[in-house]
Formats: sequence, structure tokens, C-alpha cells
Amino acid sequence: MSGRLVGACALIIGWLAPSQVLAAPVAAGLNACRDIPSDARRLTCFDELAAAEDAEEFTGSGSGVTPQFDVVAPRLMTFESSDAVMVVYLLNERDEVVQNLHRGGKGEGSYLIEMPGRYHVQVNATGQWKIRVRRAR
Repeated sequence: MSGRLVGACALIIGWLAPSQVLAAPVAAGLNACRDIPSDARRLTCFDELAAAEDAEEFTGSGSGVTPQFDVVAPRLMTFESSDAVMVVYLLNERDEVVQNLHRGGKGEGSYLIEMPGRYHVQVNATGQWKIRVRRAR
């Protein structure tokens, strides 16, 4: 990747007031990628940074429902519990259960959403939880 492209990106980001548009971790990630001398490794770094931004994350405690999100290509949904019980319902836009998932104890599980559509998640848990939906690799 040429230094000119990175410079152009930096110039555009500068025009957009990075303190208001980009979170500090994203700006730090761009700077770290830019400083990698190997073209192949630098490109991989930028790709990984973009993939990380292609994720939606929802957090809560006890029972809750996430906002809707769209799936146009396979997405991996991970669910994480901080306590003893977590029941996760992946629901379609008609509130029909697509998949019922359970987590017994603290830890993480995952489910691959393969069908395009609009979804949301209902969580019933005894503690804090996190749902993350990202592009499947």
C-alpha cells in the first residue's frame, strides 16, 4: 500500500475532526498500521482494523432485547455471560425464534447466522452479558 494513499486517508480524517468522528482506538490503529514497513503486513493490519469496525456490540444486565441488525452475508454472533445463567433467543423481524442458545456459567458461546434478514436478540441472564455480531471469516 502506498504512502500516498495513507497520507490521503490521514488528510481526509484530519478534515473530519478526528476527535469527534474517530474514537481514539481507531486512530491509534490507523497510525500503528501506517508504521508497518512490510506492504503485506501493513495491508493485513488495515484489513483487520476494518473488520473490527464491521462489528456490532450490545451489552446489558439481566433481561434485555437488542436493537435490530441486518445480515446480508454470514455473520458470527458471540454471546458472553458473566454469571451462572444466560439464555439467548435469536429472533427474526417477526419476533419468531430462529435459534435458542444457552450458556451455563461464566464464558462465551457462538452461533453462525447464515440466512440474510433482519434480526434482534432477546437475552435472559442472571448477570451482565455481551452480544457481538461480526462478519464471519
